[in-house]
Amino acid sequence: MADPVVFLVCLIFIAFLGPLPALCSTGCPETFFGWKCKLQCKNCLLGACDPVTGKCNGGCKPGYYGDHCLFEDQYKYDSRGLHYAGHVNKTKDNAVCLKWSDVKWTVNNKTIKFEPNDTPENYCRNPEVPIGGRLSFIWCFTALNGSLGECSLSKKDCPDYLFGEGCKTQCHCRNDSEICNQNGYCKSGCAEGWLGHMCQKKCGLGRFGLQCRSSCDNCLNKDCNPETGHCRSGCIEGFMGNTCRTRKKHTVLCHFLSCKLKNFELFLQEVSVSCKTLYSNNCSWPPLFLINILYAPACRGRYGVNCLTKCGLCQDHEMCDPGTGLCPHGCQDGYTSDKCDQICQPGYYGKDCRFKCGKCKNNSTCDAFTGKCLVGCQDGQDCPYALAGLQAEDTNKATVAIGTGLGIAVVVILLFVTFCLIYRNRRQKNLSVSSKFVVNGDDTLPREESCHLLGDSRVGKELPSSVMDDDETKGPNGTTEPIYVNVNARKQTSPVPVSDLFSYISKNKEHSWEGFKREFEELPMGLLAQCEVARKLENKVKNRYGNIVAYDHSRVVLDPLPNEPFSDYVNANFMDGYSKPRAYIASQGPNKIMIRDFWRMVWQHKVSKIIMLTNLMEACKKKCEQYWPDEGSQKYGDITVLHVNVTKYSDFIIRTFEISKVAEMENNRIVKQFHFTTWSDHGAPTYPTTLLAFRRKVMNFKPEDSAPVLSHCSAGIGRTGTFIALNYLLEQAVAENQVDVLRCAQLMRANRVNMIQTLEQYVFVYDAVLEALMAGNTTISRSSFHTVYEKMLISDGGDTSPMEKQQNVLQLLSPTIEREECSTAFQEQNMAKNRFKNILPANRSRPYLYTPVEGCNEYINAVYLSSYTQKDQFIVTQMPLPSTVADFWRMLYDTSSDTIIMLNEFDRNDKTCALYWPEEYGYTVEHGPLSVELLSSSESDPDVTIRIFKLSHFDKGEERAIKQFMFKSWPDYQTVPNSINPLLRLHRLVHDWLKQNSKGPVTVHCMNGASKSGVFVAVSLLLERLELDYEVDVYQTVKQIRINRPQLIENLEQYKFLYQVVQEYMDQE
Repeated sequence: MADPVVFLVCLIFIAFLGPLPALCSTGCPETFFGWKCKLQCKNCLLGACDPVTGKCNGGCKPGYYGDHCLFEDQYKYDSRGLHYAGHVNKTKDNAVCLKWSDVKWTVNNKTIKFEPNDTPENYCRNPEVPIGGRLSFIWCFTALNGSLGECSLSKKDCPDYLFGEGCKTQCHCRNDSEICNQNGYCKSGCAEGWLGHMCQKKCGLGRFGLQCRSSCDNCLNKDCNPETGHCRSGCIEGFMGNTCRTRKKHTVLCHFLSCKLKNFELFLQEVSVSCKTLYSNNCSWPPLFLINILYAPACRGRYGVNCLTKCGLCQDHEMCDPGTGLCPHGCQDGYTSDKCDQICQPGYYGKDCRFKCGKCKNNSTCDAFTGKCLVGCQDGQDCPYALAGLQAEDTNKATVAIGTGLGIAVVVILLFVTFCLIYRNRRQKNLSVSSKFVVNGDDTLPREESCHLLGDSRVGKELPSSVMDDDETKGPNGTTEPIYVNVNARKQTSPVPVSDLFSYISKNKEHSWEGFKREFEELPMGLLAQCEVARKLENKVKNRYGNIVAYDHSRVVLDPLPNEPFSDYVNANFMDGYSKPRAYIASQGPNKIMIRDFWRMVWQHKVSKIIMLTNLMEACKKKCEQYWPDEGSQKYGDITVLHVNVTKYSDFIIRTFEISKVAEMENNRIVKQFHFTTWSDHGAPTYPTTLLAFRRKVMNFKPEDSAPVLSHCSAGIGRTGTFIALNYLLEQAVAENQVDVLRCAQLMRANRVNMIQTLEQYVFVYDAVLEALMAGNTTISRSSFHTVYEKMLISDGGDTSPMEKQQNVLQLLSPTIEREECSTAFQEQNMAKNRFKNILPANRSRPYLYTPVEGCNEYINAVYLSSYTQKDQFIVTQMPLPSTVADFWRMLYDTSSDTIIMLNEFDRNDKTCALYWPEEYGYTVEHGPLSVELLSSSESDPDVTIRIFKLSHFDKGEERAIKQFMFKSWPDYQTVPNSINPLLRLHRLVHDWLKQNSKGPVTVHCMNGASKSGVFVAVSLLLERLELDYEVDVYQTVKQIRINRPQLIENLEQYKFLYQVVQEYMDQE
């Protein structure tokens, strides 16, 4: 009878519940693998491969390599060949590779390291070498003495449906037939179950489908397949089906069969349907209970009548019993009671609160979940985690003794605290803050119990603010209000009309900035408002500097986290813009404990722009923790940050992130971080040009939101205050035709302590505002360049054209280099090395030579210049004198420069000009340990002669190729070249060479190191920016290169010529 019964049961089950779910699924067909079986391992030696990874267990057919055997031997699939494992064994010079085991290369007990499971024999590779990591190309040994040769392998795009470094990542495009590009971008968007810029992020717990918009709350533990939504662990009570969205209708049948058929419950459990809550033990009929089960919604984390009570924190996020609320397998760490709804008492932590905290500082408690002391350990104690579990006392006597001791201790502590409070209140009423702390950027600043500010840049002055009683700072409703202690006795405002700004700045800079010093001293210093929240013991560790904290009235208040009562504090304050309240958030640079809260702040206030004005390390001191991933994604609390892309410029970096929150997967947001990298702590940039260029990039990003801009440096007061003030004042200038720096600083300091921290920063604000207003917006988009250029040449009712006016402003605001900045150039032993005494390098911007040559020191008349995207990309120098030829080659070697641009003519009758290269093949010229040999020379181009030299270092056994481009279409007596086209051809030749081979800076020289060199460098920067950002800014480009050499672009003719070059270049394109 068993078979008919089971058959009948199955028929009834299918009739009520539908078809039985599939218990397993088939894998990929043979020779196919990966996501949706899109990839084929057709080159496996034995035919088949692993259906998931594609690994060919029997190896590859000849001519192929890689785990899946999809890579061809003659190609590399990443730029440097880091993952190349093919079978090419000859260099590009046709030299046969030696076996790697035949050549020993060991440094400090380190040897060459290959990829795991790679047996390279004598094949080309790019392994990790004992010094310097990996090379930039694939190579092999060609001689037993360690000589190596480069293997010539072309780079090939990844096989279809693969992308990324080493082609290790598979596409997940919405359109099944779409092949993503080499960056992983899917035009059709992400497939169901996938998110992110490259569709590599799976839906989070409880989400599935297109853009993870669907929820699988009815799945047990919310565990579902992110693509299909099928529940992998079964359904919560009351639901059934693959996706657990169908409400059970089989209660009566289940009740009946459970009483009549002995093994039916076991049968139902095997297909993930349980009846045990749907019938009573004695099979009596419970109609009310059945009605509740049939028609009431599932409790989903609640219990009791009508599911009104929320479950406690059960272990592994399990659901509690919907009737009793009991947790089936205990509580999460940090919670106790049968319903897991009580957090551990102070002093205990962990599973069921069984463990006792270690000896925490100031007798404070530890984290209830981890046992880690929140404010550190007692001196000399090792207390991060508990040392032992709780042990119950056996005798009442011990209990009484301990209780008595604790009672006495509590009384003593209460008396001591009471005395301290009385003393503090009395002392504060008469206290004026006289002690000064100098903020030096060190994390080890003095940390005081109160939040008195430390940074007074007015040396020798008393801090003007005094501390008031707590009660004296309360508003009528008990709210904390700002304190403006003796601020009203000071000058509140100093408006300057825009038309008078230049003369105002000039006058106040006289006599060592005497006027600005007086004005800066009008600013209130120190504590101006209460900061009780920042003072709390639990929040002190969140402050990078113990004396730079957030005022109560203006602080950013975070939404508190469950069971973390102090999680609303972050060291950041709202700042008003000129026309918008709370337009900015001024924050400290995150320390380790703040990183999670930093991203919470970004998410809560919908921040889309982060301004970072510090480096992570400055002067060997940690200024800020890295709070973002360099690649891939990283989770900070419940916020996931995905690194989308990065664009690097010479003075700043722009990073793009996509952030998401676990509970809100469909609301992914784009956040851009603008990171200014050339601003030292407490100081100001040398000139405003670079910061104004940075600000333009920030302003050009205009997301469709009204969220505040988050700005931070290290302490969040000096550089941050300067940048916010610049934005405020430029808005004010447009609205009122005047600027009031003093008033702006006053307002900022009312909301965060000591904003614009130093006199140098205060003066810089004036300079930056002046340049921005006088120069105006000089950036021209590529699409409008021709129209704007034509208008700039037309005089509008006067003798001066807009082009000339722009150049006049440039001349007025261009930097100058003072004599003391060039102190090395003026030294007696170096004066003869300068071709012209008025074109000298500043100490801050010149290269320093170190290769020893007799009679030479570390000086050469040369300066570094940055390109649009790379710091110190050019070295500009004069034509070598007979006495500086050795210095010239030392400079090329010491700076790793392998490119020379020669712009001047060589006159053999000019005894001051040295022919610095050998003219005959095979002939060598020596300069100390360096030798120079001419390898080739080509004059096939009428405008450019190209020579290649071999630069060798005898002592080190090192050889380098140096390529020289000698431009012949620019007579020395002319300010600009004969024609634009030859100069553009020179630019393209150099650009192609740099793209393929060059690694170091480009050395550019003309007769005086300025007249012609400036034009070439400016053209390079202009065209680089045009190609990268589709915009042109001649004014800003010239202003930038003049910072290190003011003589560049010497007249209006050269200035106009730069516009003409851009126009011709665009016409040719």
